[in-house]
This record gives sequence, structure tokens and C-alpha cells, in this order.
Amino acid sequence: MCTGIHAIPSGPWEFPEAVYSFVICDEKNVMIDAGVANSVMDVGFLDRLDYVVVTHLHIDHLGTLAEVVQRYRPKVLVYQGYSKYLRDPSKVNQGGKSVLGEVADIYGEVEPVNGEILEVGGGEVIDLGDRKMELLYTPGHAKHHISVLIDGILYAGDSAGGRYNGLPIPTTPPPLNLRDYVNSLRRQISLRPKAVGLAHGGLVNPSHMGEHLEQILKGKYRVDVNLGGEAEVILKKHLEVNYRGIEEALLKEKLDCNAST
Repeated sequence: MCTGIHAIPSGPWEFPEAVYSFVICDEKNVMIDAGVANSVMDVGFLDRLDYVVVTHLHIDHLGTLAEVVQRYRPKVLVYQGYSKYLRDPSKVNQGGKSVLGEVADIYGEVEPVNGEILEVGGGEVIDLGDRKMELLYTPGHAKHHISVLIDGILYAGDSAGGRYNGLPIPTTPPPLNLRDYVNSLRRQISLRPKAVGLAHGGLVNPSHMGEHLEQILKGKYRVDVNLGGEAEVILKKHLEVNYRGIEEALLKEKLDCNAST
């Protein structure tokens, strides 16, 4: 029987903690994100699953979704207008390969989802039993990004950075809307959650979000995280992509500003 809250490594065997999925157990059980296709994720403790929330449609959050849906038949919640990309993930896979390069091969391809998919816009509140699940629209990292608030814990997907070895890291691949990203981060800080679930870092202290906001605003987003081995190689490749997302967004803002003056 499923009880409690679970932060589950759902990355590849080379770096299981590259991605985390979360399971919250109640009268209705919820999974938030589904890791990579070539995942080590173990959800053998689950006897049933009622909902899967897709925070956004990137390959490191959708990989096992088709398998999970086939096994448990949950309702899948995704931002409005994007369910078609779950049924036919060819553009998701193409985008992942274009942005992540060879890291996408390590993660594997997303398979089509055959199940009940519900589109949401943010603001919905779903009764789970003892807890309620609130969905929040948090664009920036992606224009279809949503976060989840359950019992004072914020599951932020990729809208609030990541964290490894006690250091905040940017989760800002191109194309990034930096203004929306910062605004979504500020909004989530204002919620004053008691903990934050990061897709890249697990459950962390909410002070992380303030640290991450400061590193973005002060331009100190380049970090040196020493993990060792293949995990460090994968993380560094991810970080280079994320640095590029910030720098391209800053350049675009500068060009737009110059064009308007």
C-alpha cells in the first residue's frame, strides 16, 4: 500500500539523480513527472495510481509515461493545448535531440501515450482525500509549464532551478522566456511553501528558490558542481545548454530594447 511522499530518482543508470519524479499517496495517488525513458525509476510499491501531472513536455519528464499509463491507467494532466504531443511525441523527441544532443540518446525516446489525458490551465484544485492538489501555471522554462502545490509542498518541475551538492543550478534551456521564468519564480517564492520538490535535485528547503533567483538576477548562474564520473559529465552538458538558454534570452532582451529606442 502506498503511503507518504516519495522522491524517486528517475534518471538513467549513469546518473539516476539527474531527474526526480514524486509520488504523493492519499485516497487518490499522484505522480508528478515520469523521468527519462531509460530510467532506473522503481515504483513497485504502487498498487494504484490515479493521476500523473506532467509539469512540461521535455523528454526527461515524459520518458516512462506511456508505460506508467499502460500499467495503472491514471488520468494524465497536462497544460491546455498540449495533449496532442503526448499522443504523438515526435516533436518532443526532435526537440530533445536538438537541444540536448547526445544526452538525449542517453535518456531515450518518449513513446506515445494511450490513455485519458486532461488539459488544465492552472488554478484547478483537485481533492485527493486528506490533501488537495492545486495546479499553478508557471511559464518561462517552457510556455506550457505547470507546478503543483500539495499540503504546503511545492513541486516546481523545472520552474525553480535545480540543486546538487548544496548548490542551486539553472534549469533554463533555450528557447527561454527569462522574464516569465523570473516572474514564475517570484510567484512561487511568495507562496511560502514548507518544502520544494525539484525535478533536478529532489526535495529541498524553500530557501533554495531565493538563492536561485539571486543567482539569475546577479548573473552568477555559472556553477562548479563536482559529482564525479559519468554523472558529472551528463550534468555539465546539461548546464552548458542551460547557460546558453540564459545568454540567448539576455541577448534577445537587449536587442528588443535597442530596437524600441
